[in-house]
Amino acid sequence: MSNHTNIVRIKAVNNALRELRDHVVFVGGATISLYADRPVLEVRPTDDIDVIVEILDYKQRQKLEERLRAIGFSNDVESGVICRFKIRGITVDIMPTDDPSIGFHNKWYPKGYEHAENYTLDNDQTIRILTAPYFLATKLEAFKGRGGGDGRLSHDFEDIVFVLENREKLWEDLETCDDGVKAYLVAEFSALMDNPHIYEWIDSHVERGNIRPQTSTIIDNIKTWLDKSIDN
Repeated sequence: MSNHTNIVRIKAVNNALRELRDHVVFVGGATISLYADRPVLEVRPTDDIDVIVEILDYKQRQKLEERLRAIGFSNDVESGVICRFKIRGITVDIMPTDDPSIGFHNKWYPKGYEHAENYTLDNDQTIRILTAPYFLATKLEAFKGRGGGDGRLSHDFEDIVFVLENREKLWEDLETCDDGVKAYLVAEFSALMDNPHIYEWIDSHVERGNIRPQTSTIIDNIKTWLDKSIDN
């Protein structure tokens, strides 16, 4: 049910953006189910929709905000978040790829935006999302900044585990991704494998239904990929 809710919100925001939809990339937890290539029981519901847009200067940001207000978006002043808007009851964070002044910065947004790919939601709606390697990179970077050093309690880490568990072609994606993001992922996953709590962190987020928890399999897959990547 939460997956359906997330997709409905994404579609609503995509429609509301009108011509601006061609200039945004959907990111964050609301897109998580789009990375699964096998059936899943449950997806984490999210309270808002996140998109990134390439803005080069303050003037462009002002122009974007004027257009957003003209097509029905309103600034969420009460939240205190500069880039937060409301549309049809949905909270939308519209974040520039590289502007620390908004109070939040992810170093992988610019490259992630550049390498974004199309994803067809249904027969008449296509959006742009991060590729799986860049999605993982943005989530790892976010986890380091706001995860409190505990993967058990982090939604960012939960999303990382979801992709590791539910995207069978992930390892193929990682073999063919850009060298810069690959090197980052190798370094970050190597550090995670050295963490004495990694099994507990992953185990707290894996699916528990009719199948055996995939914690050990996920860890083995990471180690196999790291060994292969480091050897190369």
